[in-house]
Amino acid sequence: MQTQTLPRSIESKEPAPNQMKCLVKENLNVNGFSLKTDVPKPPLGFDEVRIRVLTTSVCGTDKNIYLSSTNEGIRKEMQRYAANKEDYNPIIVGHEFCGIVDEVGPGVTPDRWSSVPRQLLIEPGDYVTAEMHLSCGHCLQCHTGNAHICASVRVKGVHLDGCFAQWVCLPYKNVILLGKDGNTTEIPTRIGALLDAFGNAVHILQASDVRGKSVAILGAGPIGLMATCLAKAFGATRIYLTETTDVDRRCALGTTFGADECLNVSQGSHALYQSVHKHETRCNGVDVVLEVSGAASAYQDAFHVVRNGGIVILFGIPRGPLSHFDIAESVIWKGVTVQGIFGRRMFDTWETMLRLLRSDQFDIKSKLDKIVAQKHYRLDEHQEAFQDLAQSKEMKLIFTPNGPQD
Repeated sequence: MQTQTLPRSIESKEPAPNQMKCLVKENLNVNGFSLKTDVPKPPLGFDEVRIRVLTTSVCGTDKNIYLSSTNEGIRKEMQRYAANKEDYNPIIVGHEFCGIVDEVGPGVTPDRWSSVPRQLLIEPGDYVTAEMHLSCGHCLQCHTGNAHICASVRVKGVHLDGCFAQWVCLPYKNVILLGKDGNTTEIPTRIGALLDAFGNAVHILQASDVRGKSVAILGAGPIGLMATCLAKAFGATRIYLTETTDVDRRCALGTTFGADECLNVSQGSHALYQSVHKHETRCNGVDVVLEVSGAASAYQDAFHVVRNGGIVILFGIPRGPLSHFDIAESVIWKGVTVQGIFGRRMFDTWETMLRLLRSDQFDIKSKLDKIVAQKHYRLDEHQEAFQDLAQSKEMKLIFTPNGPQD
């Protein structure tokens, strides 16, 4: 991954009252973020909840935004809703977090939500996270249970101000209760910050139905490792995992999480092809392929190792259009089913993941904790944090905008 040499972060001054510290993407043609300490605390809308951010985690999209000068796809996406496609309004970045409810808007009243038991009503002081994809509520997708692919979806931290900040505001309907009265015992804040990403993995596995099937997971980053432990828990019979970076550490985790084989494909995919040929001879390939890396070579591998009539789930986002892809040979003649995955189903995926986390059956919280860097970074340390990610020193890391957490 290319990085830009940036000056070492220094401790910033503390914000004035009613202002906050945050990370802002100011220019899409320049790598990096700007640390601000004078941004107004976000105003609270009628049906909104303002949340004091405890922990917020970094995902692949954030890394792409950080390195936006070399990523045309992310620049286009962040300009999608601009009146002039050349325009860009700076935003606060970040979209994975958990926090404590600071205040609720005047439209969020107990009498309005009288059918909701008190133990489920979100109130000041509660421990929460949120779905950061904001749907319109009016299009066909929203009306048919597919709000996660709303035709006008806007993502906090990509199109609108996000959560690499001390406070963030969201619609009440998007806020997910994790613990009443600030109780973080059941889902620690290190895990609470990962739920957006964990939901991606749950969505991928729900779409693929791996029970009794062989599965190839292409990419052993955070999503790939989450998918590995879920595939094992959901009943996959054999799991192949591939990676090109930081292979020893990631493969060690992948094996612990349930992969039968973890293969280094940095120098080519021959070992993967050989293993699939050896173990899946009867059906000429694996039943299900989960592509979670976005690497062009992994897309080629996906359609090479999937069996005739198999399923390919695509989650990883390539840096640009794929060339030399033979759709007739790879998809049509093999009768392959292909499905793209974006975000989480609202809010079915959330219910499933919370049940999984609250159950001790699969030891998922312990596995998720192993993916995250032990060090928690201040927003002031964001340059160091992204350098660590770029150099593969860490896979997933945590910012603490309001000070140290558990």
